[in-house]
Amino acid sequence: MNSFNLAYGKEALSFSLSSSVKVKEIKAKASQPILEIEQAILQALAHPLGTAPLIEVVKPGDKVVIIVSDLTRLWVRTDVLLPVLLDVLNGAGVPDKDISLVTATGDHRLLTLEEHTAICGAKVLARVPIFDHECHAQDLVDLGKSSRGTPFSVNRRVWEADKVILTGGIAYHLLAGFGGGRKSIAPGVCSYEMIQQNHALALQGGGTSGINPNIETGKMEGNPVAEDMLEIARLVGVDFILNVVVNEKKEFVYLAAGELYEAHLAGCRVTEEIFGIEIEEKAELVIVSSGGYPKDTQLYQSIKALDNASYAVKEGGVIILVSECSEGVGSQPFQEFFKDDEVEGMNARLHADFTMPGYISLKTASICQKSPVILISSLSEDLVKGVKMIPSNSPAGALQLASQILGHQPESVYIMPHGGSTFPIVS
Repeated sequence: MNSFNLAYGKEALSFSLSSSVKVKEIKAKASQPILEIEQAILQALAHPLGTAPLIEVVKPGDKVVIIVSDLTRLWVRTDVLLPVLLDVLNGAGVPDKDISLVTATGDHRLLTLEEHTAICGAKVLARVPIFDHECHAQDLVDLGKSSRGTPFSVNRRVWEADKVILTGGIAYHLLAGFGGGRKSIAPGVCSYEMIQQNHALALQGGGTSGINPNIETGKMEGNPVAEDMLEIARLVGVDFILNVVVNEKKEFVYLAAGELYEAHLAGCRVTEEIFGIEIEEKAELVIVSSGGYPKDTQLYQSIKALDNASYAVKEGGVIILVSECSEGVGSQPFQEFFKDDEVEGMNARLHADFTMPGYISLKTASICQKSPVILISSLSEDLVKGVKMIPSNSPAGALQLASQILGHQPESVYIMPHGGSTFPIVS
């Protein structure tokens, strides 16, 4: 027998498979962390991609807005980037009094002082003011519609700035292909209507199954949501970006600095090199963990790992998702959306009133329809069945269920110990 462990909350679960089973692990490639971070940031700002050095992009007298990620993306470590960024702006003749920060909250809630401090650092907040974007604010600037018909208004402070700089992090994203870059503008500092209409593009041409076939993790070209975001970001105007790529230890491995599209694309390529894992073929069984605590405290946040695993499993194959879910489902709207029994019903409801939790519910149901999902968690059996999954309370039990569904012991198995960050690519 071959045994392996997968993180489950603060512990680990042990799986045992017959030595005759072909097993392969899908894990991130080795990456070299940036050791001299401050020096690397200075180099990136001085030698950007697709545009002039930052000190030449800004000029004395400019009012500069720096857009920062909100609390959901603490891994960006914005507090490390900002002190260097502010000093470079000062050196270019832009004093702190002419600089302000705006959080790319999208449709998320406003933040507390403690949360602002966690994101930016106390020393930065002592130098420059910070403002949370409010997607329902009355003073948003109406900029019309994108070429895809998406109406959009933007944060007034951002629109009225002479120069706009984006900070953020680049990682795989199940709707936009990749995070970072243009997402700091759209949806980050745009109106609620823009967010809803843009995200609803994911359903156009999706048929009864609901999801447009061009909406894929790792895909931006041809992806209507991603292309619409980029167009809107360009219409709003972005003068410079400083995005990071981090490894599984949250260490910086790449700094993407420069022009909105070119610098972001370079960061996406690095993300693919590290986290895009080539596989020769799909397997009958994929066993995936979100990576343990704190990544698996809620089922809702574990769907990213499930979605990534779905790219590695054969249709009709089985996925075993390992996620403790110590804090429960994590999203009441996500859970309630499953009250429509069939994917078609969920799709119709989402067309009538798009919400991101509803979309994640539809995505989950679509995966479960193609490949049964067995969930090992602390959730009740009824709750698990309510979100279209099959409950199991042990690795042995889950493996037995998988064999029953397949009609035989699986011949090929992929193990994904950090399913939320690694993305399988069939070569």
